[in-house]
Amino acid sequence: MDKKLKLAVIGSPIRHSKSPEIHQNFANQFDAKIEFTKDRVTPDTLETWLADFFKDDGKGVSITLPLKEAALNYADEISDRARLASACNVIYAKDEKVFADCTDGFGLIKDLEENLKFTLKDKKILILGAGGAARGIIPSIIEKNPSQLKIANRTKSKAILLKEDLEGKVDLKEKHLIFEAGDLADDFLLANSYDLVINSTSVSTLAGESIGVPKTIFSGTKLAYDLFYSAEKTIFMQEALENGAKKVSDGWGMLVEQGAESFRLWTNLIPDTSRLLEKSID
Repeated sequence: MDKKLKLAVIGSPIRHSKSPEIHQNFANQFDAKIEFTKDRVTPDTLETWLADFFKDDGKGVSITLPLKEAALNYADEISDRARLASACNVIYAKDEKVFADCTDGFGLIKDLEENLKFTLKDKKILILGAGGAARGIIPSIIEKNPSQLKIANRTKSKAILLKEDLEGKVDLKEKHLIFEAGDLADDFLLANSYDLVINSTSVSTLAGESIGVPKTIFSGTKLAYDLFYSAEKTIFMQEALENGAKKVSDGWGMLVEQGAESFRLWTNLIPDTSRLLEKSID
């Protein structure tokens, strides 16, 4: 790999992203040369930005909020896991085509089961938010055979649409999965306690804002997991601990693990994530 590999991460907001540092760490393990930038891109500018990037010999792009669903429209080929999620978090050029994939679910499951030692089988799970971040992880969660999965969103209709979309793609009958969708303030959230509560909303990027759910949902929760990563505990993590959650985690491990899978897609190299998992990048 003599020529510098041109990579980027895009989204809005994007200043907080640690993807350039993570992928530089991966590249250093193999003495690979990369150029990794981060750019603020909105849905309105996405198509033009991607066209310019790949025209200028770009290789791979990490996709963050709020672009994970819209970016699929640019790809020539869509992987099974991205098609199932109806969202992607990585796009790359190969054989004169542009491919879209979703490594978010892969990263989350690896962080939960291998790093945090939390098994999803037969667990009751609540996901807050029904946007691209939730779409990226739900198919992988379903594959682990939880006993119950609920999706709650501020706009109830969006949660129901996500549920219906997934039910049309995944055969849930054999899995005996209770699968429900509703509003963040609905009584159905209080029907039982949850082993795992996942925040996939953008609330943690908004200073001081509450998640806006009944605090009693955290009673008996074994793990409250925020897909957003932060040097300090996010407001979601704080509220979870204050209201009964036994353990909390941010999404740093997921970010590192999904990044490693993206790096593999771009380079055919599998990096070691252990050092990055021990300590987040300042």
